[in-house]
Amino acid sequence: MARDSDGKPLHMVGSLHEITRQKRETLLVQGRNQFLQTIAAVNEMLMQDLPEQELMARICQELVRGGLFRMAWIGMLDRDGVRVRPMAEAGFIEDYLSRLDVRCDDSPQGQGPTGTAIRTGATVINDDTENNTRFALWRQRARAQGYRSSAATPLRVQGRVVGALNVYAAEPHAFGQEKQLLLEKLAVDLGVAFGHRAALTALRQSEERFRLLLEASPEAIFGVDTRGICTFVNPACLRMLGYTQDELLGKHMHPLIHHSYPDGQPYPVEQCHVRCSTLEGRPTHIENEVHWRKDGSSFPVEYWSHPIFRDGALMGAVVNFVDITERKRMEQALRVSEERYRLISNVATDLLYSCINSDAGFTAIDWATASTERIFGYTLDEILARGCWRHFVHPDDLPEFDRNIRYLVPGQRSECELRILARDGSIHYARAYSRAMESDAAGKIRLYGACQDITERRQAEARIEFLAHHDALTGLPNRVLLRDRFAQALSLSERAKTRIAVLFLDLDNFKVVNDTLGHASGDLLLQQVVKRLSHCTRESDTISRQGGDEFILLLNTIPNQETVERIAGEILQRLADPVEIDGHVLNTSGSIGIAMVPEDGRDFDSLLQKADTAMYNAKEAGRNAYRFYDEQMNVQAHEHLLLQNRLHQALTRAEFSLHYQPQLAIDSGRVIGVEALLRWNNPELGEVAPARFMPVAEDCGLIVPIGVWVLQEACRQAQSWRQSGWPELGIAVNLSALQFRRPGLVDSVAGALEQSGLPPHLLELELTESILLQDAENTLDTVRRLKALGVRLSIDDFGTGYSSLSYLKRFAVDKLKIDRSFVRDISTDPDDAAIVRAVIQLARSLRLGTLAEGVETQEQLAFLREEGCQEAQGFLFSRPLAAPALKAFLSERMAAASQAGVS
Repeated sequence: MARDSDGKPLHMVGSLHEITRQKRETLLVQGRNQFLQTIAAVNEMLMQDLPEQELMARICQELVRGGLFRMAWIGMLDRDGVRVRPMAEAGFIEDYLSRLDVRCDDSPQGQGPTGTAIRTGATVINDDTENNTRFALWRQRARAQGYRSSAATPLRVQGRVVGALNVYAAEPHAFGQEKQLLLEKLAVDLGVAFGHRAALTALRQSEERFRLLLEASPEAIFGVDTRGICTFVNPACLRMLGYTQDELLGKHMHPLIHHSYPDGQPYPVEQCHVRCSTLEGRPTHIENEVHWRKDGSSFPVEYWSHPIFRDGALMGAVVNFVDITERKRMEQALRVSEERYRLISNVATDLLYSCINSDAGFTAIDWATASTERIFGYTLDEILARGCWRHFVHPDDLPEFDRNIRYLVPGQRSECELRILARDGSIHYARAYSRAMESDAAGKIRLYGACQDITERRQAEARIEFLAHHDALTGLPNRVLLRDRFAQALSLSERAKTRIAVLFLDLDNFKVVNDTLGHASGDLLLQQVVKRLSHCTRESDTISRQGGDEFILLLNTIPNQETVERIAGEILQRLADPVEIDGHVLNTSGSIGIAMVPEDGRDFDSLLQKADTAMYNAKEAGRNAYRFYDEQMNVQAHEHLLLQNRLHQALTRAEFSLHYQPQLAIDSGRVIGVEALLRWNNPELGEVAPARFMPVAEDCGLIVPIGVWVLQEACRQAQSWRQSGWPELGIAVNLSALQFRRPGLVDSVAGALEQSGLPPHLLELELTESILLQDAENTLDTVRRLKALGVRLSIDDFGTGYSSLSYLKRFAVDKLKIDRSFVRDISTDPDDAAIVRAVIQLARSLRLGTLAEGVETQEQLAFLREEGCQEAQGFLFSRPLAAPALKAFLSERMAAASQAGVS
């Protein structure tokens, strides 16, 4: 600079040099150095154990620090593999990424640098955002942020592109070859770091899952090395063996848990399956082994051993085992059950089967027991070959079969009776019990069932049913059926305004025929009498035999009394004709008593009583005659009134007493009980027979308080005998129909038991069939309450009234008492023998006891013993005895038994 004398500048002289190239090189060196420093800083970050999100954020920050780049962001592929989701960013960004839609597919959003780099796997350089047509979608927003160039480098993890590293510069052409290489190196380092982190994370997660699996597994798991030393153990193993972790880790497992066989014999380690398989490097599985607990007890196990290899070298084995104690118990129980089932199947008399449904219902039989041949007449193989139950069911019973078997659904049960067509054409009756148990995926239902052959029972029931309504010898209706016929005739008579005649016929001197020619001849004579009576009556009339030589004829729609006289005369005339029986010519006659409806009433029993009274009047008139009932004949009515008046005072005057008839076990002859029988001794009338006063007591209702007294006295006396040395002597008490119907019966029985202290099972209550048949629902309730007390129930005079076969099982009775009228002639009368035999068979099939009443001869006892009757009572053993006499009787029997045992 030149100056004047005053020092003021005059002019300046200078020179200008070109340094652009030098400056560019300086900047390049500075940029390279800065980039290298950035890479070094990033690598240092990669060595740190930073969370992945924080690591990416700090890398982006490092790339924009010092103005190296204007903005940097890392994007990763979303789960759909198409969208790119920003994970971290830094620099001048504002809302650039918030609205950025970047993809890696062929859509317009996938044509930018990021999408192209990910799709192609190569770095994409955008030198000029203003002029690059592929950057058009993002140009305006890039311009607003001051981005003039950019680079996108793919990120690879384990060889797979997972995202991209994106950087933006403020000037165009900012990414030369050297920067591109450095960016790619940085991307490689990031990919390796991410892959390493992913591998570490997967390893940690795997180890955590393994730890949780060990801890949560119900199976025992432990590891051993090649020496058999425990390397790890889970809680289940510790619980099963009773050790702590410290007691097992680092210890030889074989001497601790596998040292002996179940019988205590040593188990050498050289023979240990786990040890051998571990040394050989092979897996092993043992289904039945034993392990020992710390406390010295052993338990059966099933275990698996798997070898562990590392880089090809055998390191040891993992062993897991389960306690199979419960399985062993269940297998043993199953074996026992299957053996029991096999034995039952082999010996069962009932047919057991299973079948599956088909289009025709439950017809595909796939299993059955060998009882098929006995029931169906077909062998088991033939049954399985035909395979369809419907082939064997009677056509009329197919609807019942369908309702109870074909349409069952799982869980339903059914029970029904069917007729089965056997091979020989005969019909068998079967009771089928079925249950549908399961349904498979195809919708098929399996049915399990049992089929019981009840043919004999049904035949016995039919026979007893017939005998309950008909006379066994003649086949005529008995009184039960006659009562029904009378009810029908009465209804018809009332509508037609006609009369009914009841004729009571008794043969004269019939006993003489029995005594002289025998019962067989007497039976033949009765059958001839029936034929003659049939010739004198119409089909609409009823002839009934009441027993012995007594017949009742029911003549309906009678116009007048003259018609009855004509028929009665014709009967006497035909009876008077001689009849030849077994070469003997017999002359018979009869006496007939007649009661008329409506003249003599409409009550069946009353009419019979009046006809009976008239018949006796005919006999008194000289026999071979008939008489109509007349009120003058009714002397019995006066006696009825007299007895009724005396009965009202009998209880308060202590005129009643009990006699006891012993009941014996037929097989042993031991006295097992007694029947309490009521006796009445009136000061004025003397000893009054029960047959005289009991109907009167029933009629006037006094039977109820009398019955209560009988119950109390019988229980008291039975308890007294128990205390005197007969602890199991039972006592039977009859209940009348009226007494049974009264609401307080159960309380009376309970009170008698409680007051006396008698055990309930020693008290037996005898009911008649008619009691069970009346008002079935209330009767069933009363029976259930009585059974709940613990007392036993029996049916008295079984077979003499309405058949109660269908009620026996329902009412849960314990015993059938065979009426003395059947027992009396069992050794001489085939029909009575057949009845008794049928009753015994029925009781046996229903698992009921049997007691025969009125046993008076050794022949009767022998018959009963041979047929399987269990108990008996009658004059053969003892008449009814007063309490002191019975005690003496029991003592004599006991002494005789003791003496017989000694001798």
